[in-house]
Amino acid sequence: MRVEEASRLFNGHEQRRDAAATFPTPNPYWLLLRNRYYPPVITLVPRHSVLARWLRGVCCVLLAATARGEDLSLTNLLVKGDALSQKRETRAALDIFLQVDKLFPSNAPVQCRIAEAYCDLMHAAPTKNEQKILTTKALDYGRRAAAYDPKCAMAHVCLAVCYAKNFPFLDNQTKVNYSREIKLESEKAIELDPKYDLSYHMLGRWNCEVANMNLFLMGLVKIVYGGLPKASNDTAIQDFKKAIELAPTRIIHHLQLAHVYGVTGQKKLMTDELKSCATFTPHDMDDADAQSIAAKVLSTGKWPAEF
Repeated sequence: MRVEEASRLFNGHEQRRDAAATFPTPNPYWLLLRNRYYPPVITLVPRHSVLARWLRGVCCVLLAATARGEDLSLTNLLVKGDALSQKRETRAALDIFLQVDKLFPSNAPVQCRIAEAYCDLMHAAPTKNEQKILTTKALDYGRRAAAYDPKCAMAHVCLAVCYAKNFPFLDNQTKVNYSREIKLESEKAIELDPKYDLSYHMLGRWNCEVANMNLFLMGLVKIVYGGLPKASNDTAIQDFKKAIELAPTRIIHHLQLAHVYGVTGQKKLMTDELKSCATFTPHDMDDADAQSIAAKVLSTGKWPAEF
């Protein structure tokens, strides 16, 4: 390239840079899109060449990521959504998680958060039909999470929880099928991550509920639907103890263990576990609710209907 041409190109670059400086609060991303300014490396190649167009495109992508990355990063958005969830602003949290799902599709932790939000909204829904719609959506996202990342223990536990949330809206055959799935998903999660406490929690709840099913109903289930896998209160107790071993301060584990002790007539052990619930700081909304339930059971001597 001749000296005169190089000088002309350089001077052109200076003029474009001066023009860009006249804009208030200049944003390099938008200046690039408006062809107001290009880095020197781009101005040294023919403007309409394939290489120039490619370089401009690369710069646009990189500068866009820099200009907007802080607000739209996966971590920042999840932190914002989790903070709203902790404050029980579930609808606002769900809106953020759905936005994240569009920006970062096929992400199992995001799918799990969406499923959890739908489950939380279900408890506040005024009608049975709305509750059913929300639990169906939750199950859909729980299934997506497990499908997107089959090796994610959290995704399998999430799916097990979503199966359980749908029980009030199912026919008997579907309840039996979902009950089997809850056990399978919980065991799969334990296989993937033996140190994930919530896997044992879900398996413990399954054992407790199946073991204490009405004998007539259990016989009917066996005759009509082929029965359910074997379950016992002793196994449930061991499951909850394992969950507590892995996460000693999670109140939900202590509450469920207290419930099994109550079902099996071990009143002193039940009371001890209920009292322990008041000594821990809640980790999340579920822990806070469990702590409140434990206090009510201690004061009234009665368990809520959902138990």
